[in-house]
Amino acid sequence: MPGTAVCVTFLSMTALLLTNARVRTMTGGQPVADAVAVRDGRILAVGTEADAAAAPEADAQPFARYDCGGGLLLPAFIDAHCHLLSFAAALRSVDCTAARSIADIQAAIRERAEQTPAGSWLRAAGYEETQLAERRHPNCHELDAAAPRRPVRLIHRGGHASVLNSAALRLAGIDIASEAPPGGFIDREVATGEPSGLLLGMDTQIGRAVPPLAYDELAAAVRDACRFYLQAGVTCIQDATHTNGLSEWRLFERLMADGALSLGVVLMEGIENLGELPEDAAGGQLRRGPVKIMLQEHGDDIAPDEGELTRAVREVHGAGRQAAIHAVGERAVIAAAAAIEAALALRPRPGHRHRIEHCGLLPEGMAPRLAELGVYVVSQPSFVAERGERFLQLVAEARHDSLYAFRTLEEAGVRLAAGSDAPVTRPDPLKSIAAAVERRTAAGRPIGPRQAVDVDSALRWWTAGAAEAAFLEPGRGSIQPGARADLVLLTAGTGATAGGSDLPTDVAAVWKAGEAVEAAGGAGLLA
Repeated sequence: MPGTAVCVTFLSMTALLLTNARVRTMTGGQPVADAVAVRDGRILAVGTEADAAAAPEADAQPFARYDCGGGLLLPAFIDAHCHLLSFAAALRSVDCTAARSIADIQAAIRERAEQTPAGSWLRAAGYEETQLAERRHPNCHELDAAAPRRPVRLIHRGGHASVLNSAALRLAGIDIASEAPPGGFIDREVATGEPSGLLLGMDTQIGRAVPPLAYDELAAAVRDACRFYLQAGVTCIQDATHTNGLSEWRLFERLMADGALSLGVVLMEGIENLGELPEDAAGGQLRRGPVKIMLQEHGDDIAPDEGELTRAVREVHGAGRQAAIHAVGERAVIAAAAAIEAALALRPRPGHRHRIEHCGLLPEGMAPRLAELGVYVVSQPSFVAERGERFLQLVAEARHDSLYAFRTLEEAGVRLAAGSDAPVTRPDPLKSIAAAVERRTAAGRPIGPRQAVDVDSALRWWTAGAAEAAFLEPGRGSIQPGARADLVLLTAGTGATAGGSDLPTDVAAVWKAGEAVEAAGGAGLLA
C-alpha cells in the first residue's frame, strides 16, 4: 500500500437499518442493543429491530437494511493521540521497521538512493536499535556509505531520535561547535568530539533543514494514511503534534477541502502557539483541541523543568483551555501531575479534563492522585506488544507492573483513552486492544501481566474514552439518538481470553456519517 495512489469512496445510504448485531452503545442508560436505525448521517434509534424500524420519522424513507451477521457493532474508533502528517510522510519513507542489523538499514537506504536524484533528501524511518545485531544506533558514516551523494535523515521508531549523515548534518548546521537546545542532545564521537549523527529532541532544528513534501505528494500520502485509518475502523483522530499552529490548521483545512483528508480531526495547539487556532472549521470536521506541552526527557532530566512546566499549565488552565502534557518517565509524570494540581489549587475548575499523554512508567501511589485531580491518561497499549522487547531489555523486571499500568489506573478510577501515536505504531485499534488484554511482546513473552484488562475496557478507550478526552461526546464515541453515525462492525475470534471474552479479530464494515466505506475500484474493505 505505501507509495500507491489509493482513495476511499463512501456508498450513500440516507436511511439505514442495521440488524442482527451485538450493539455496544458505550452509554450507561442502554449499554446493549440488537439494531440501529440511521438517517441523514445521524443515529435515529437504538434497540430491537422492531423498535428501530418503528422509530419516529422512520417512515419518511424506506430503510436500506444491513444484516450484521451477529457481529459486534460499535461506535467507530477514535485515535486519541497520533501525528497524521508524520504518519503520511512515513508512508513515503524507507521502511526500516524490519531491520535487524545496520547492514539491513544500509541496504534499504542504498536501494532507495538509486531511485532518488543526487542532492535530494532521503527519508528513512522505523529502526529500533535494541533489535539490531549491533545493539546501537547507526552513525553518520554508516549512512554516508549507503547514500554518499544525498542528505539522509533516519528517524527512530520512537519518533524522538534521528540519525543524520554528514551531508544532512551540514545542511542542518550541526557541527563540533554546536550546542544542543534545552531538552536536546547531540551524541558525539569519543575520539574527536564531532557529532556522530545521532540527535535527540532536536526535531525543530532538523525540520528547518529538511524540505517539506510538495503539496501534491503530501496530499497523496494523506489519502493513503486515511485509507489505513478507515480500514481499521477509525473515522476521527486527535493530532498531538506539539508544534501545531495556524499554518498547520490552514494546511488541514486545505487537505479537507481537496478531499485528501477524509477523517474528523481534533488538532492540538502547541503551547508556543497558544491562542492562534479558531475553534472549528470544515463544518465541524476540524476542531481545536487541547494545548500540547512537550516534556523532553533524557535520563532523569526534563525540559522544561518543573517551574516552567507549572507556569505553562497555569497559563493554559487560566485561559479555560485543556492541557495535554507529554510525560513518559516517572519524573515527567510526577511533574505533570504537580503542575496540574498547582493550576487547580489556584483556580479550581471541575471538568477540566487535563491530560497526561503516554504515562509510560506510573510512579508509586500516583494513580489515586490522578483520579482525584480528574486527569485523563491517554496512552498507547500497542507499545506493550510492538515495543515490549525493548522494554524487557531497558526496564528492570521489578518495574514491569508500573509499565503502562492500565489496570492500576482503571482500578483507581482514572479515565483512560487510547491512541496509536502513529507513525510510532500503525493505527490498528484491534491490535492495540489485544495488547492491552494479553500483555505480551511481539515475541510472545509476558510483560507486566497483572496490568492486563478486559476486552470491554480496551474497547471503551478507543471509543467513548477517546471522545471524552477531547470533549467530543455526545456526538462521537457512542451509539445513541442524535450521535453521528460513525460505526464499525467487528467479527469476534473463537478463543476466549482469560477474562472470558472473545477478542475481536477483524473489521467487517465501517460507516462514516451513515455511509458505507469501500475501497476504490470495488475492492473489499481490507483489500
